[in-house]
Amino acid sequence: MTQLPRFDVYVGDGASHHDRLETVSEQPALLREHGKYLAGEELADAVNIAIAVGQPLLVTGEPGCGKTRLAWSIADELGLGEPLVFQTRSTSRAQDLLYRYDAVLRFHDIQVKTQTKDGRFQADDPAHYVDYQALGQAICGQTRRVVLIDEIDKAPRDFPNDLLHELDRMSFSVPELRRDQPFTAAVPPIVVITSNSERQLPLPFLRRCVFHHIEFPNHDRLCEIIQQRLGPLGLDRELIGGAADRFLAIREVPRISKPPATSELLAWVHALAIRGVAAKELAARPLGELPLWQTLIKSQEDRQLLLAIR
Repeated sequence: MTQLPRFDVYVGDGASHHDRLETVSEQPALLREHGKYLAGEELADAVNIAIAVGQPLLVTGEPGCGKTRLAWSIADELGLGEPLVFQTRSTSRAQDLLYRYDAVLRFHDIQVKTQTKDGRFQADDPAHYVDYQALGQAICGQTRRVVLIDEIDKAPRDFPNDLLHELDRMSFSVPELRRDQPFTAAVPPIVVITSNSERQLPLPFLRRCVFHHIEFPNHDRLCEIIQQRLGPLGLDRELIGGAADRFLAIREVPRISKPPATSELLAWVHALAIRGVAAKELAARPLGELPLWQTLIKSQEDRQLLLAIR
């Protein structure tokens, strides 16, 4: 069992308590990727299909349900190193997933006549200004890697369709380098794409993907996940089961705007363990007065909604 740090490092009385923080220097590590990733049989099948047919795996599900962590699980189990990650933004272009070219820096180097160690002008070689990104690194590399394209539904609508050629052929060109041949993957990467389903993805893109939706875990599955992820804390089984019960009860409250996710459940149980909260206390408290509710409730409206339940 891991030695738990103290909970009350911040008192809020205006006095100096900096010595208390020293006791929790290892606290963040307690929640850092402990335990196994528990993929259901259908999810494991989807991963294997994607690998077998060489197509990207598109994974949907509620935020916090483990979509992103799946990429780390695949890479870890297959010994492929850390995943190459691309965080999609509303301004992302398809090229950003492959490479970025710093034309401004090259122009600067032309102006100041920057030289390399061998005395040549650096701007003469455009390769100095190409920065390969997640998918580009995987295609250019000599070993198989896992590529995670996270939250693709945040990107502009054209982003997925603009990737069709690269995802189909696992090759791309860098016009700035004026190469005769494109870069082509020696070993195709395993591509995991996540989406929170904030908008519909283009049909031509969907046709090229293997799909799986991660359903929200039931009570027994939640208990298993807590035990796996927070096992080093030496949690009491009653606390695990009680926390899962109360967590699901909050999710089932009508009109709640932000139901808590699995990642928030883990953070809550982690905090409960450090605080030393017993399972009996969880069962006795109303939903709006649960200890350390701040990890589960993320708006004042939801807080008031729960306080009204008796």
